[in-house]
Amino acid sequence: MSKGLKRFFATGLSEAIFREITDALVIFSISILTYMWIAKWGGLTIFRNALRPDIETPSPLLFCGVALVVFSMRRIGDQRRERGKRVAAEKTAYLASTRDLLTQLPNRRQFQIEVSTALKKSNKTMSVLLLGLNHFKELNEVYGHLGCDEALSQIGSRIRDSTNPDDLFARIGDDEFALCLAGTDPENALRVAGGLLEGVKEPVQIGIEHHSISASIGIVQVGRGHTTVDELLRCAHVALSRARSGQVDCCFFYPKMDAHVRARALLEKVSFESLARWRHPINDLIAPETFIPLAEELGLMDVLSGQLFGDSCRDAANWPEDVSLSFNFSATQLSGKNFAQNVLTILADNGLPPYRLEAEITESAVVSDFEATRHAIRTLRNAGVRIVIDDFGTGYSGLSQLYELRFDKLKVDKRFIQEIGKSSESDIFMRAIFGLCKGLDLCVTAEGIETVAQADAAFAYGAHQGQGFLFSEAVPADRVPQLLIGFPQANSLREKKAAR
Repeated sequence: MSKGLKRFFATGLSEAIFREITDALVIFSISILTYMWIAKWGGLTIFRNALRPDIETPSPLLFCGVALVVFSMRRIGDQRRERGKRVAAEKTAYLASTRDLLTQLPNRRQFQIEVSTALKKSNKTMSVLLLGLNHFKELNEVYGHLGCDEALSQIGSRIRDSTNPDDLFARIGDDEFALCLAGTDPENALRVAGGLLEGVKEPVQIGIEHHSISASIGIVQVGRGHTTVDELLRCAHVALSRARSGQVDCCFFYPKMDAHVRARALLEKVSFESLARWRHPINDLIAPETFIPLAEELGLMDVLSGQLFGDSCRDAANWPEDVSLSFNFSATQLSGKNFAQNVLTILADNGLPPYRLEAEITESAVVSDFEATRHAIRTLRNAGVRIVIDDFGTGYSGLSQLYELRFDKLKVDKRFIQEIGKSSESDIFMRAIFGLCKGLDLCVTAEGIETVAQADAAFAYGAHQGQGFLFSEAVPADRVPQLLIGFPQANSLREKKAAR
């Protein structure tokens, strides 16, 4: 079909023919009915007269025919204008959904579509470069949104002009641009990255001022198991973050970076668990599994736990506000009549807000006295304390109890974490646990993590936090401030055991 016909009909030829024939039939039928209504003849007389040429065409029929032609032409013109407006609106909407309106570059959605198609069709090596502008927020504070928009527009034009037309370049974030290079090796990717950085470094004009902007680039190459665009961009972002933290221009992504990031992904906020230790003058360090049952048997558990809890709260009150304290409470304490109120009193006496406490209870404590446990949990939760079920999988709690008590967090016992990958049965059990937690919207902590492989596996199953010797061994309370200096709270969650 010629371009002229396409512009006239604003659609495909077959669709246009079908539509016009349909419209003509409708109009012709209306015209016949109109004539039958105003004419003196019946409907059959019209056809008889049409077959007899010696009879002149009635003037009403001639009038209807001329009116039909005029009406059809006007209708075609109106439809053409309406279709033209619709096509223009659809084109505008399509461009808005696939283009960045500020820089006129492809946006993230279009980048993902085109790169995904290229990944499926091409077997050649491919590199994805993620360029991030450094300190762009500071530029926004100085020049405002209009000034930043002008800078982005100039930078986008420069990079677009310096890249190969066959390469896909897009703006995928506020201050991030992505470039996909097909059929390239690391050396060529590094050369292209250098050219991009040189283009960015040229000062941009904002109003009457000139401002220099620096950038960093993360590079990831296809061929190392990255099969989706989202995975490529994630890995490129990891490399970009490493380049920025190392204050270098470019950084290639390597698998070891991913292992480090996944381990850190389990760590969002620092939390310390208080553990009881008895340093005996003769037998040295005695584990709680030995002296806790003895204390319960002698009726000393309330006194011992109260003293340990008070000391832990006093220490935690001196930690940063975003650092929380986890403390284990026994079944004997939970069944006490004034347990919840005593906990809140100790918190208040030591100046520790309830929201910074995670009260850990075991499954055995839940089943020993369900009604008392439910009452205590309800009182503590209403005050802001978070409730954690500890060593999940080692007791006999039922699903109905988990549902009714409404825990905030579940800690998977270390024996299950350490069995990950050793048998199909353990994997099935882990999927069941994490699926349950996801359905109940519970935060999950994986206990007993000792290796990066275990951390990766726990993260893959859906763990939100990790605890174990991979992050820190048990340490005395007076060493907590030193640990906090080494682990920035803004970027990582470390749930460590602080021994007392």
